[in-house]
Amino acid sequence: MGANCYLCERSYDTINGQSPGDAVGACKLCGVFACLAHGMRNANDPAYVCGCCLPNLLTVAALWHLRSGGVSPQGSPGDRQPSPESPSGFAQWAPRISKLDDVITDIADEQWAEIHQYIEYLLKLLVDRDGPTALRAFAGPDAVVARNLMAAAIAIATKWNLPSHEMHPMLQQAMQAAVVNRYG
Repeated sequence: MGANCYLCERSYDTINGQSPGDAVGACKLCGVFACLAHGMRNANDPAYVCGCCLPNLLTVAALWHLRSGGVSPQGSPGDRQPSPESPSGFAQWAPRISKLDDVITDIADEQWAEIHQYIEYLLKLLVDRDGPTALRAFAGPDAVVARNLMAAAIAIATKWNLPSHEMHPMLQQAMQAAVVNRYG
């Protein structure tokens, strides 16, 4: 008998086109157990990351790049998450992420095609200087890396229907702003 997957137990959408099952690893960032459909291991940085933490990690990396690394992003999603300032938390890993394949090594594979479509749409939204206030910081010419990471975070969280209580506060704001802009 294997360990239960936290995300399976809460009926979260799956990632990577995999079937849910027994947990195969503990998330490096929050410690929950996740199966192959709800987590992934980065081949370049052997760490297992759950489907809840992946968009949050991308968000913190985007904020880190947006702020030029001078200020550690504040806030953490959910009660189960470690503080971003903790040694094993988001802030330690975020500076090493400057593109999506720093976290998802198989991002070029066909299974991620839909995410790429979402990202393309969101990049257009994030470059709009007259867009929603919560997203204007990503529109600057020096915010290319932050914009790409934030678009990926929003796209992944949207695709997987990540509940708001599992999101970094900036990810919540960005998703709300994206929805208002699209449907408002």
